[in-house]
Amino acid sequence: MLRFTRVRLVNWRNFQEAEVRLTGRAFLVGPNASGKSNFLDALRFLRDLAKPAGGGLAAALEERGGFASVRCLQARRQSHVELDVDVGTDDDPAVWGYRLRLQRHGRGALTTVEEEVVRHQGREISAHRRADRADDPLLYSQTRLQQITQNREFRGLAEFFASIRYLHVVPQIVRDARRHLLASDDPYGGDLLKRIKEMPEKTRMPRLRRVAEALQAAVPQFLDLWLDDDSEGRPHLYAAYNQWRATAAKQGEETFSDGTLRLIGFLWSITERGGPLLLEEPELSLHDGVVRQLPAMIRRAQRLSGRQVIATTHSATLLDAPGVAIEDVHRVVVGDNGSSIETASANPVVVEQVRDAGWTLGQAVLPLTQPSNVHGLARLDVATR
Repeated sequence: MLRFTRVRLVNWRNFQEAEVRLTGRAFLVGPNASGKSNFLDALRFLRDLAKPAGGGLAAALEERGGFASVRCLQARRQSHVELDVDVGTDDDPAVWGYRLRLQRHGRGALTTVEEEVVRHQGREISAHRRADRADDPLLYSQTRLQQITQNREFRGLAEFFASIRYLHVVPQIVRDARRHLLASDDPYGGDLLKRIKEMPEKTRMPRLRRVAEALQAAVPQFLDLWLDDDSEGRPHLYAAYNQWRATAAKQGEETFSDGTLRLIGFLWSITERGGPLLLEEPELSLHDGVVRQLPAMIRRAQRLSGRQVIATTHSATLLDAPGVAIEDVHRVVVGDNGSSIETASANPVVVEQVRDAGWTLGQAVLPLTQPSNVHGLARLDVATR
């Protein structure tokens, strides 16, 4: 199964220059506003470029506020943005390579592709450079990645990018029945019930049973989970709970707790087949006992789905879970010239603490992400007068 094996960002949002090598599971840690979500967004950007009906480069930039919003503020002398990735497997980490360099053309709003290079098995198979035809910038206002007639030689790479899914379940959106009919590929869970409904029944039923089994272990008095349509054809999730009555109490998703809805979205998504799954803080609203099991659930699901999982987190419990390797953890480091990314296994102090002194990854890594003045928060007078 293909996955991202290397990501290099130049002048992308928080990152003036950052490079990281990724395993099948990756956990990004760092202070608030350090760039963890912006790292995920770089991969979403590639997805948006490659989506068959996504609008390509212009739409991807517009959704993010334009070129000026994605360009790193610390990049004073450099006006370009560059994304450079390798996609491969454990046996061959560079089956595909893709490098995209963007530049705003003059003082106008037009953003041009300065360079777009595709590599396959280490060999350059497509190169698109504006210097070759600098006289007409409009010819370089689209990527070849987004053009079906131009990406024939690397259609497999385009399909890989298009298969990326980002998920940050917002329970209030899942509960809003109006979103179920309108949302498509919604990153906040608006299409979750629609995705469940659209799966063939012979696949959906056993998968829902597995989700229900997990919920029985995580949610007190939980008995069963099923999907049904209301009178207007809108899908709803229903759950049965054990209680004092002789028959189990039935509840719809509008009454599910935030943690239950987030756990359902997590469980459903990790078992779907597809490209990399990007998760924002999967520990939100969940009990520590459940959070401790998330990495193991990911690993078991990957045996069937094979999909890569890249998650941001602030949770020591998640990092301390059995099976999380030091190579899986990456720290976003904030500096005067923008953020960078350091894999925990590349920090000799962390390696010594974990492998020699017996520290957990949470104990060794998370204190490094703590803001230096955080203890001053308790001394601030935030009460209104």
